[in-house]
Amino acid sequence: MALRPDDVTLAHATARLGVGGDDLAALGETFCQAMAALGIDGAPVFEHLAAGRDIGQALSVSSEVIDALYARAHGWFALGRAGRALTLFRALCLLDAGNADYWVGYGVCLRLTQQPEHARRAFTAAARLRPAWAVPHFHALELAIAIKRPDEARVSLAAYEERASRETPPAIVQEARRLRAFLASWPEVPCRSADTPHPAGSP
Repeated sequence: MALRPDDVTLAHATARLGVGGDDLAALGETFCQAMAALGIDGAPVFEHLAAGRDIGQALSVSSEVIDALYARAHGWFALGRAGRALTLFRALCLLDAGNADYWVGYGVCLRLTQQPEHARRAFTAAARLRPAWAVPHFHALELAIAIKRPDEARVSLAAYEERASRETPPAIVQEARRLRAFLASWPEVPCRSADTPHPAGSP
């Protein structure tokens, strides 16, 4: 199951589901009982989760562990194992939901594993976290062309061009030019989807 951007913290998930008061207390009790079976005091962890902190913060996961997961995710992706990388990027989004890079990596893996709607949500999450960053909009453009949504592609192209800067990786700039040219002649020219993301803005 793909991760929903709105479900990355307990506070967001319970609010969306309308859970609160006694129901939230019961959820906390069940959580603590489950943790106790593992020899873990779940009360402080649940308290952090209920306060809206990421799972990584609640569990005090170190930055070294997260960096190692990120490196491993990149490693699997470089080997062409998008499915394996997807699992790690999903974990990274749970552990540190505020990191836009993780959402971009997650979105690219979702696209390559044929989950376009979930990929679009991931790119939207990344764009929301870093509003001035061009990279999520580039990948949203790439996705929209791949699934043949020209209007959506044009919106993403405009958003990308508005944010592109000297810091935008050259590989993205070059590919965006190609996609812009294709989009200008839509739908006469068959689309060649670029399945190899650039090194800096994707996993």
